[in-house]
Amino acid sequence: MSTAPGTSSAAAPGRARWVQSPGWDAFWMFSGIWGCGLLLAGSIVSPIMWIPIALFALDRTVSIAHAWSTTYLVLFSPLLAEPRREDRTRFVWIPLGLVMACLALGWIVASTQRYGPDGRFTSDLWALGLYLGVFWIGHFWHFGNQDFGVLTIYRTKAGQTQPIDRKLDKAYTVTMMFLIQPVIYFSLITTTAISEMVYTLLPISKPFMQAAASVAVGASLIVSVAIVTWELRKKNRSIPKLLYILVIAFHPIILWGSVRAGSTLLGQMYIVSYLFSHWLIAVGLVERINTGFYRSEGDTSHRAILRHVAVIGAITGLVMLLTRPYGDFLLFNTDRFQYKQILASITPEQVPVIGLVLGFFLGEQLLHYYSDRRLFRFRHASVRRKVAPLLLGTP
Repeated sequence: MSTAPGTSSAAAPGRARWVQSPGWDAFWMFSGIWGCGLLLAGSIVSPIMWIPIALFALDRTVSIAHAWSTTYLVLFSPLLAEPRREDRTRFVWIPLGLVMACLALGWIVASTQRYGPDGRFTSDLWALGLYLGVFWIGHFWHFGNQDFGVLTIYRTKAGQTQPIDRKLDKAYTVTMMFLIQPVIYFSLITTTAISEMVYTLLPISKPFMQAAASVAVGASLIVSVAIVTWELRKKNRSIPKLLYILVIAFHPIILWGSVRAGSTLLGQMYIVSYLFSHWLIAVGLVERINTGFYRSEGDTSHRAILRHVAVIGAITGLVMLLTRPYGDFLLFNTDRFQYKQILASITPEQVPVIGLVLGFFLGEQLLHYYSDRRLFRFRHASVRRKVAPLLLGTP
């Protein structure tokens, strides 16, 4: 999620509806904080350990809900019917092209991509490399843009309208998510398909990357302290913005620490603060926009919430039902080199179905990345006119 240049000053201080719902912010925007708190409490007081266990059991459900929330809102909801009519290229043909390209690539992966007897990644696996590379480049880009978008919301709410404020927020999120996070990820997670591909294609060694990770953690501390210091010096400093900067800062530190210390608890905290936080922010923002739209159409608050839950719940349930039998083919995070056996197990008779499944998994993510950009960047006048009043309380 991100906002376009120049939109950060759209709402004057005090006009944003955000200020009226601190409980909403605490639950959706800062789930990374209370989620880690629950994990710490659960490690001490065993009777409440069922809470994080239940949370992790819902990981695929929450992931689907977050991905399809923005996709539904941009491509199918009545709220954005006008932009779809006005700009069919951006809102119809490009998404359709993404879907077709993903399905074609999924079929190529299912039908042709097999590791040789030596188990090495080679140029013959170009389609698998493209499949994974598109996802992971999009992943870091997408997460970084959401972090910048959240900082933009709180910068707007605090009335921080100086261009330098926006530039520093952007520089911070770019540094943390486009540079530091990938370095630490690839230094520590080495037995996934994308990691194997990176180590094969780039002239780097695992010892070099481990050293680079230590440097990256140090760099993350330095830039985080710098941005916090800058924020604290402002007369209109934002406490929510400071809290979210801390959430961003902890991502690489917790990941690095969990692997170095071999700590399951730190690993769980990383998953909650990085993945669940990202998912719940997206779910919460779309809920805010869509229920606001339903209320503007005359629904009561309770009916608006029920309508929204019914729509997103139905989509999530349908996707869960269709993809559950094929969970092994969700290759993006498959670890310990199991993806080689999974690909080798695909028989010629299975290729049409598995190709469709692989294409669907990639398309689901790319459509979400694209829809999120269309929804929150505010470059399109019709989208800005429809969404800004519901999201920020601006005209």
